[in-house]
Amino acid sequence: MGLPKVIDLFSGCGGSAVGFSQLGFDIKAAVDIDEDASRTFRLNFPNATVVNENIQKVKGSDLLKLTGATSGDDIVIIACPPCQGFSTARRKSQCLTDDRNSLIYEFLRIVKEIEPVGFVMENVPGLSKGLGKEMFKKVQRQLGNLGYSTVCEIIDASDYGVPQKRRRLVLLGVKGTNKKPFIPFKTHTGIIAELNEINPWQTVKDAIADLPPINAGEKSFYDPLHICANLAEINLKRLSLTPHDGGGRESWPENLILECHKKVKGYSDVYGRMRWDTPSPTMTAGCGMISKGRYGHPEQNRAISLREAARLQSFPDSFVFTGNFGKIASQIGNAVPPLLAKKLGEALIITLDSMGNKTKSSRMSDQPMIQASL
Repeated sequence: MGLPKVIDLFSGCGGSAVGFSQLGFDIKAAVDIDEDASRTFRLNFPNATVVNENIQKVKGSDLLKLTGATSGDDIVIIACPPCQGFSTARRKSQCLTDDRNSLIYEFLRIVKEIEPVGFVMENVPGLSKGLGKEMFKKVQRQLGNLGYSTVCEIIDASDYGVPQKRRRLVLLGVKGTNKKPFIPFKTHTGIIAELNEINPWQTVKDAIADLPPINAGEKSFYDPLHICANLAEINLKRLSLTPHDGGGRESWPENLILECHKKVKGYSDVYGRMRWDTPSPTMTAGCGMISKGRYGHPEQNRAISLREAARLQSFPDSFVFTGNFGKIASQIGNAVPPLLAKKLGEALIITLDSMGNKTKSSRMSDQPMIQASL
């Protein structure tokens, strides 16, 4: 039999869907409340129906109809419920009041209504500890009561070939079997001693060094996504005094240091440059701004471009983004890295095969490049 059809919940611009489609999964339906992200998803998956709506208003039965399947036996759900309230960057009081934290129950509801043969969920590590721990345990228990065998672990995308340090909680589940799914084996490492048995981490240099130089505020003539934010003169001065290849604001003279940074020792990555020979820092919605993290180019006096951010997230250059600069940066930073999604999809296929659901996967050829809308 072929691979199950896919419903993508909290789909964003389609990072998970890219990885699954590269394995041959048929992306049939997606749900996301963000209009720009939904537009990007439609451009890249024209055969899928994208529901641009609050998921609380969406019924599982309606999503199942959109796939053309008659039951969940031919469905896999992929999901990344936005639980940023449990991010380590958030204060405890914010965790308690962030409405997004309850959206994981919407994932549980849709699973209960559709009863897919399997699912993959990705989220922030904080969901499995601290204030999020009891919520996550409750969801796991209810999935077990529904007949799902599950496995969860906090993994790092850099260990799977993504040129980025990105720790995430992943949860895989399959229905109606005692066979547990498994977390995919690491394919990359930063430990020199293991290089004969496993690939080295992909680095910033591997991902972006071939892109042509551009100045702050410029767009490449050859690639409309190779565009970076403009910088004020004082920030250009700061970057010019920031050592190449990993330097930070500790090298600045006193008169260039912001008052807020003189009072605290934390947030040392802000205004820093990336290093060539390591994976990048975690991409976030602010990945195009040097004031939001270590998003300075290793050598050029600018923040990384949208193309560079997309590559550090492992998006193929053929993927089409739409929206203004800030909207695209947000889509890129909030996405599941496609390569990580692909590795999780491979693990799910192996588990389904071991259950007797023999599947046939095929690699999706890269889609033609379409000019991004900025």
